[in-house]
Amino acid sequence: MDKVVSPWNPANAVTASRFLTLPPLYWAVMHDERQLATLFIIICGLLDKLDGLVAKLFNCRSAFGELFDAITDAICYGFGLVLVAAHGWAPWVPVIGIIVLGLSNSGMRVLYAKRLGRAANYKSYAMERVVAFTGYLIGFATGGMEVTYFYWLFLPVMGITLLHDAKRMLLDPV
Repeated sequence: MDKVVSPWNPANAVTASRFLTLPPLYWAVMHDERQLATLFIIICGLLDKLDGLVAKLFNCRSAFGELFDAITDAICYGFGLVLVAAHGWAPWVPVIGIIVLGLSNSGMRVLYAKRLGRAANYKSYAMERVVAFTGYLIGFATGGMEVTYFYWLFLPVMGITLLHDAKRMLLDPV
């Protein structure tokens, strides 16, 4: 990422397009249209995967794009979690725990960027998988599956991942 890349590029457009899935997701959940709700969370997840491919294809990877993707993940999946819990499709307590852990991760990323002295997105293979599984959890809930066990089981997995990343972000040399 040596060259300067405009934030107005195809990859960031794909990332931003994920926000367009939220109003129809909301509508589908509020109208008990489980199949449509599942479709919109799947589209959101596919767009999440597509933005990285587009960035490589158009050679427009940037620190801004990485941060924008992480922020978009937090907003889209956080919205989805709150939505399915508010509608009674997922248990509230683990959803709140997942959101608190996600906010903790965001805070540690800010501290990591301060340690570096520049804007940067902390890359974590494990946390990328945790974020992807969050999308699955929302999809399971919209699909009408019994999800209580999975949501509770997800909390320690996310917590362990966060502890591992905390050590790397806050203590290890940069």
